[in-house]
Amino acid sequence: GYMMACVADHLVAAPFAMVGSIGVIAGVPNFHKLLERNEVEFLQVTAGKYKRTVNVLTPNTEEGLAKFKEDIDIIHEAFKEHIKQCRPALDVDEVATGEVWLGRAALEKGLIDEVGVGEAVLRHKAQEGFDVFELSPAKEKKQGLAKLFEGLGSGGAGAAQ
Repeated sequence: GYMMACVADHLVAAPFAMVGSIGVIAGVPNFHKLLERNEVEFLQVTAGKYKRTVNVLTPNTEEGLAKFKEDIDIIHEAFKEHIKQCRPALDVDEVATGEVWLGRAALEKGLIDEVGVGEAVLRHKAQEGFDVFELSPAKEKKQGLAKLFEGLGSGGAGAAQ
């Protein structure tokens, strides 16, 4: 999303594009009570105090949850620093809330540089002298016997009928 987009020299988003979502989310289901009810024991061995801070199969500790939250906060700060380097004029603290904004609002916040749609942007770039390429799905390549016998059934045998 925005982590990749913000490295561009000029960001264009469609009017109804959702821009932003500068945040970090992590979720971990926990099944330890289900295992206990069914008398299933789970054993895990780790090396390193914080190798596994939360676990889906064992009860989570306050210390483990606190470390998990700390790690998420560190990732969020790194995300914000990346954006600050790429878009220094942007007030990152204002927009790094996890919220999203549609095109016009994203422009007002400084998340993008222009509101536009793909076809119009490409047409404009072509008029400026840029090469514009159309991409299409790759054709399926024949393999094995299909490739070996390619073309044998057309022309020759069919023409004799």
